[in-house]
Amino acid sequence: MTSQKVAVFDHVGDGADFTIGSAPIPEPGPNEVRFKVAAFALNQADLLLTKGRHYVEAPLPIRIGYEGCGTVDAVGADITRFGIGDRVTCLPNALGPYWTGGEYAVAQEDFLTAWPESWSAAEASSLWMQYLTPYFPFAEHFPFRPGSWVMITAASGGTGLGSIAMAKLLGARVIATTRSDDKVATLRSHGADVVLSTESPDFVADVMKATDGKGVRLICDTLSGPYVATLTETLADQGIMFIHGALGSDDNMVHVPLLNLVYRRAGLYGYSLINELKDRERLIRARDFVWEAVAAGRLPRPTIDEVFPLDDVRQAYDRMRSGRQTGKIIVSVAA
Repeated sequence: MTSQKVAVFDHVGDGADFTIGSAPIPEPGPNEVRFKVAAFALNQADLLLTKGRHYVEAPLPIRIGYEGCGTVDAVGADITRFGIGDRVTCLPNALGPYWTGGEYAVAQEDFLTAWPESWSAAEASSLWMQYLTPYFPFAEHFPFRPGSWVMITAASGGTGLGSIAMAKLLGARVIATTRSDDKVATLRSHGADVVLSTESPDFVADVMKATDGKGVRLICDTLSGPYVATLTETLADQGIMFIHGALGSDDNMVHVPLLNLVYRRAGLYGYSLINELKDRERLIRARDFVWEAVAAGRLPRPTIDEVFPLDDVRQAYDRMRSGRQTGKIIVSVAA
């Protein structure tokens, strides 16, 4: 067999959608590993790609899949950590031909780890984006003291739940936001100390009440758009809001009264995990931190919302577009 089924989209715009195509099975080059994909996880960045609202550029038709898991079936030169038959997980790497949405994938060796023992394919495929995304802001860029308040918006998605777990691991108190009353109990069960609705007219007052009038040290925001103005009103003195998504925006624009920031000596920070993983030292440091925490049971297994077969990839993304999910949406490829 020289070709494989892959998940792709072939044009950019509001009407773009995912379908199944074919592509050659790639051969691994130096420092690369090929694995037969067992499953891959969906991420909101995939939807931004289809709309032309992501800074990563790729030639059409564009393959998808930032993270996944599978079994090694070929290795390139200079590989030292993995061999044929090893089960692996793959960190996100969008800079190059490193997509996981198909029957086979190639990854650089640094972007692979062992498949956690006893984890399902769905769990192993969704490990990395949800924990690496908050790791850099929480642990390296804007570290906080134990007991500090951290807010996580749209917290019921995979990265939201992972951010709650990472914040709690590092000693924070967490305010999680949602627009659905049905998700309040779930967010509390995942460790959120306070759960609030961004749609409430009392949202800012409720945040200030929860934080004894001090506001939050750090906001992990995936909404952007018109929500930024309100969210910045909840920042503490010298607080930081980092934006890594645009679920609440149609145009990637941010509108915020400048005085919201000046009064609080606060800042906005544009953030992308892909940028952090360009640096090998940062990549290995973050990878090892998360892996050790997972192995020790200090970070929980990912919460899986629903699993779809590869041929139903379009329905999987429809589920993501609906906003009804809690946790990660997975595409299963191989048994």
